[in-house]
Amino acid sequence: MIYSVTLNPAIDRIIHVTDELTRGKNNHISESYGDIGGKGTHVSVVLSCLDTPNRATGFIGENGKEELYSLLMDRKVNPEFFVLPNRAVRQNYVIMDETHSGSFMITQTGPSITPNELEQFTTDFTSRLVPDDIVVFAGNPSRLMTPNDYGSLLKKVKETGVRLIVDASGDYLKKAIEIAPTLIKPNQYEFGELTQKKITSIEDTIEVMEKSNLSKIDYIIVSLGKKGSLLFHDGSIDHVIPPKVKTVNDTGCGDAFVGGIVYALYKNFTVEDMLTFATSVSASKAMQPTSSGFVPEEARLLREQVTLEKIK
Repeated sequence: MIYSVTLNPAIDRIIHVTDELTRGKNNHISESYGDIGGKGTHVSVVLSCLDTPNRATGFIGENGKEELYSLLMDRKVNPEFFVLPNRAVRQNYVIMDETHSGSFMITQTGPSITPNELEQFTTDFTSRLVPDDIVVFAGNPSRLMTPNDYGSLLKKVKETGVRLIVDASGDYLKKAIEIAPTLIKPNQYEFGELTQKKITSIEDTIEVMEKSNLSKIDYIIVSLGKKGSLLFHDGSIDHVIPPKVKTVNDTGCGDAFVGGIVYALYKNFTVEDMLTFATSVSASKAMQPTSSGFVPEEARLLREQVTLEKIK
């Protein structure tokens, strides 16, 4: 089974405004609606689009739970979250205008979690895991959860023998590194934070990686935005470059990429096929107005436009 773990899920309020969003102007809303928020839940949506069984779990506030569950089930995602009584699902606001130059995102912190609730969730979740499972922790927890608590949770999950994938940042990523997950996916800035080096180019990324102490991690993918991604695996380096598409909503593109990677690992794709497939999924997501999801047939066509370069 594949599990996505979202420790701080959300409901995204998608807001489209007419013309260009301008400070000091009365910006008129042309359309607004709710969508699924949270990196792990976006991974589950990708897997469900690909008819791949998965379960979405983590923590969820009692207030707003039914709306988020409804959004997930509409996308054929099976939600199994630990419910936090008397707390609310956080709300994010994603604002887009007609310039198609990217979205503006405003986010809430999320609910607090007591030590007892964390222990209950950890005990229940790890009791269900078996070594063939893939577990994806995507997105940071609420800032009210300490990096040490996050690291302890990851450690107990890894001890079950699952393949552990982590897409986190800052001190949470640093804690994840300590237990050597199967795969991490920092962006270029996060990779610089992690290694405490200034990184401004692909060459910088490769040089820093080769001098790092991250060899215990099987797959390290560094995303480079429009320049694609670099994969470091088993001594090899591959650079994948996405096709040029008309971006409608860039929110969730990285999550869609991770979803494609997870699917490829589940299906035992080659490294090359894994990269091109995940990149095409992300490109299709960029063309959608929603925060989550992609169009499989569109991704199949885009995959033919993905460029893969073997650096080493």
